[in-house]
Formats: sequence, C-alpha cells, structure tokens
Amino acid sequence: MTKNNQRYKQKDAQLFGGNITDTELAQELGSIHQAISQLSQNFSQLQNSQQGAQTGQASNPLMQQMQSFSSQAQQQMQQTDQQVQQNIQQAIQSMNQALQGIQANQIMQQMYQAIQQGQQQQNQQQSSNQNQQIQ
Repeated sequence: MTKNNQRYKQKDAQLFGGNITDTELAQELGSIHQAISQLSQNFSQLQNSQQGAQTGQASNPLMQQMQSFSSQAQQQMQQTDQQVQQNIQQAIQSMNQALQGIQANQIMQQMYQAIQQGQQQQNQQQSSNQNQQIQ
C-alpha cells in the first residue's frame, strides 16, 4: 500500500503542481472513476465471498482499506469537479469582460465616426459660405 500511496502522491504533485488544463482534469477524473468502479467490483466480490464464512465477525482489514480508498477517491473527484467548475466560471467571466471591451470599442468607433461626419459637414458649410461670399 505504501508504494501505491507514493505513486498517488507523485501523480497528485504532477497534476496539481503547475497549471492544469480542464482536459488533464477530465482525464484524471476518468482514471479515478475507473479505479472506483474496479474497487467497487472487488469490494462486492469480497463481501459476497465472506458473507457465509464470516457472518457476525468484524470487517476484514482489506475491506476497510478499500472503503477508505474509495472514500478518498470520491473526495478527490469532488474536488476535481469543483476545480473544473471554477475554471469554467473564470473562463465565462473572462469572455464577458472581453465582450464588454469589444462593445466599448465599437461605441468609441461610432463616436469617432460621428465626430468625423460633423467635421466634414462643418467644412462643407464653411466652404459653401466662402463661395457665396466670393460671388
């Protein structure tokens, strides 16, 4: 079990040590789901094989370890799910901020065009007034 713990700690450090992508989180979540499914099957088989032989006795230490691992894996899945949800929310917020920036830029461009049109009309009016004064 010690080697497994070391392997999982290395995997956790590798995954959570740097910036992790949603894809990597999803892959890790899939691995955890598979491990839980396998543990659940093993646990069921172990329970079935021991029901007749050890009725009324304390749970096997192996079963306790499997239950503990299953609980830890479920907690890790929940944390991973929460992190994915937070990443999605942050991405949505960033997209909304970018959209607001784009909208503000469009408004500024429209204002600039309106100012240019006003200046052109004013120049045309002044030109027209000068022509009338010359005549």
